[in-house]
Amino acid sequence: MLKKLGLQVVVVLAGALFFSANAQTTTVGTISGTVRDEKGAVVPRAEVSIQDERTGASRSVNSDDNGFYLAPSLPAGRYTVSTAPRGFKKTVATSVDLHVSENKVVNLDLQVGQVSETVTVSSDAAPVETRSGEVSSLITEKQVTELPLNGRNYAQLALMVPGVSPVTQNGAGGAFNTGGTGLDSHVDMSVNGNQSNANMWTVDGVNNMDVGSNATLLVFPSIDTSSRQTLSQNQS
Repeated sequence: MLKKLGLQVVVVLAGALFFSANAQTTTVGTISGTVRDEKGAVVPRAEVSIQDERTGASRSVNSDDNGFYLAPSLPAGRYTVSTAPRGFKKTVATSVDLHVSENKVVNLDLQVGQVSETVTVSSDAAPVETRSGEVSSLITEKQVTELPLNGRNYAQLALMVPGVSPVTQNGAGGAFNTGGTGLDSHVDMSVNGNQSNANMWTVDGVNNMDVGSNATLLVFPSIDTSSRQTLSQNQS
């Protein structure tokens, strides 16, 4: 079976609305986990609140009979996750960073007590991804805004990812060149030695590639409006 490995670059603009363009290109993430008591028993039908710390927008979901809750299609950002079932103290997980296409696990361990009492925990370090075979790299907002870029072209940030190398010799598609715009700007790069035209660039979930050459970008949003980039290596 023929396998093709390519690079998918997702650019998220700060302050934009986030919608999923298709199953493979997304600018949202998922927060899920299990609600348990002090003895490790699951707590079913617990209401879990997920609140964006920047905008204040919140969403509520309920755990199922196995204590599992799921909040899909959340815009990338920083969240507070909390629950306060009857008979337990309110448990709050703060500073939960959710990145593009990430499946974030936030388990909530409850303590017996009054709801008026609060147990606050900080988000743990990101666990190893075990629910998908995707290999991805995140370029943070701090890197986007502070790294020196020739011409302030966000395409250069993709070269920070291990296994990505620019095409340096002119050919049918040209060489990697971010000095120009439109057809004068080529983003020819190879991922782990694969074809340089097997990549896809999106901006807020919308395809940003010239479908003729699949080597040049259509629009160049200001680097100052890009909050983060996620680069995923997908195999099909």
